Amino acid sequence: MNLKQLQYFVKLAETEHYRRAAESLYITEPSLNRAIRDMEGELGLRLFEKKGRNIYLNKYGRMFLPYVKRSLQELDKGTSIMQAYTRPDHGRIILGFIYTMGYTFVPELITQFQAIPQHKGITFDFKQGTTSQMVKDLKDEKMDVAFCSYVEDEPDIIFYPISEEELVVAVPKGHPLSNRGSVSLKELEPYPFISFSKNSGLYEMVTHIMNEADSHPEVVCHIEEDNAMAGLVSSGYGVAIIPDFYTLKYYNLDRIPIANPLDKRYLFMAVYRHANMLPIMETFRNFVLSRWQTGNI
Repeated sequence: MNLKQLQYFVKLAETEHYRRAAESLYITEPSLNRAIRDMEGELGLRLFEKKGRNIYLNKYGRMFLPYVKRSLQELDKGTSIMQAYTRPDHGRIILGFIYTMGYTFVPELITQFQAIPQHKGITFDFKQGTTSQMVKDLKDEKMDVAFCSYVEDEPDIIFYPISEEELVVAVPKGHPLSNRGSVSLKELEPYPFISFSKNSGLYEMVTHIMNEADSHPEVVCHIEEDNAMAGLVSSGYGVAIIPDFYTLKYYNLDRIPIANPLDKRYLFMAVYRHANMLPIMETFRNFVLSRWQTGNI
């Protein structure tokens, strides 16, 4: 049973007349007759009965008709949605971002984007998570774009730098290091250390800079989310190296600049290299990159 047969069936049910239905469908009457016979043969039931020169739906046809109509309506709806995605000014983007980007970066960026009249028809669904989870979602095409850390050995993902993020040492209020103007990483060695978990985009970087500084404090726990790390530091559980995100200042901790020279920490816009990039995604990608290049992010 194919789409045309279903469309022919609905039209014949509406007109109850082969010639008028065939003319409306721009096909010959024998072609319509054959399509209906093939459908009835596949179902093993007659759907129409003759009444003089006209035909009418029998009880099986009446039972079948609402299912066919609903199926065709859903197909039309799906087709319209898919066609909308081919427009550069209408559609929905699934955007993922790491936790620290949810305070100001993403809300401000999306507000700027949607303030442009041509972008009013573009909407977003948001997901938060770790870099490793978002890279997986990109490759599974469950997400269109992600703001996250860079990941080595991911040739299927394109990473565009879009923001810088400063790392600081976080210690509980009243800690022996609290009043320092800056702290070397070696000075953290005597204190219990809270580390990011391995699925965090920051794990590799923090591990690298600690090894470079020959600083090997005792790791008391691993955690993936920045706010949870800040809460543990505030409670006196340990010290940490953490991004200086917007709400960190509201925790009961002190933020201290790192004395060691560090490479710049960038955040990235990540997209799946093999995805069919729709016009709305090109519009959004170009907007984000233009903001980064002009220093407006």
